[in-house]
Amino acid sequence: MNAQALIELLRPHFADAHIDAVNEGNKFELLIVDHAFEGKRLVARQQMIFALVNEHIQSGAMHALTIHALTPAEYDARKA
Repeated sequence: MNAQALIELLRPHFADAHIDAVNEGNKFELLIVDHAFEGKRLVARQQMIFALVNEHIQSGAMHALTIHALTPAEYDARKA
């Protein structure tokens, strides 16, 4: 799996999201910004994403995944 494949896997579930992924070996860092995370705690956000990629982690295609799941307001605040 590469970074683009990860983005394509997530895109149908987060159609309006800003998604960026970096692959270092089989360790991924993911930034996803979406309104779907509004009102959800960090753990719930991560569970939403892990549910979609768990098969790839179990198969070994993805060894580790660091998730930055933000609302648009949180993302804007980080950029400021």
